[in-house]
Amino acid sequence: MIRELIDSFRKLSRFVIMDASDNSVTFSKRLFKDLRLMELPEAKVMVFTLSGTKDYAFMLNPPLPEGTETQLAEVMINDKYHCIGFESLVPTVNRIFFDYGLPEGSKCRISMERGKTETGLEYWKFCRPHGK
Repeated sequence: MIRELIDSFRKLSRFVIMDASDNSVTFSKRLFKDLRLMELPEAKVMVFTLSGTKDYAFMLNPPLPEGTETQLAEVMINDKYHCIGFESLVPTVNRIFFDYGLPEGSKCRISMERGKTETGLEYWKFCRPHGK
């Protein structure tokens, strides 16, 4: 029972703030800690749709075959606002908002859920708010 409470608290504290006005995705402190970004020499993010669903997810430093052309966003630190995140351009945050039924041009807090691909690679899924 205590373990379930701890897990549910962690789920509530793992989130991103998505801003459609500038296509930015900002990590919560808990998510930043779980991503272990400080252990990586560089951090690049690939945002993609999960196959078989209409959900979006991101993966850190995906192993891409040589010559693959895709959009990777760099994880950046914003000293002015004391936050860490990335800019999603393919797909844009506006596209994710549209597919999730969220108001355009706004900011939204989206919970994150850890998952694994069939090959065992870790990804983070943007959970649909309110079960939309």
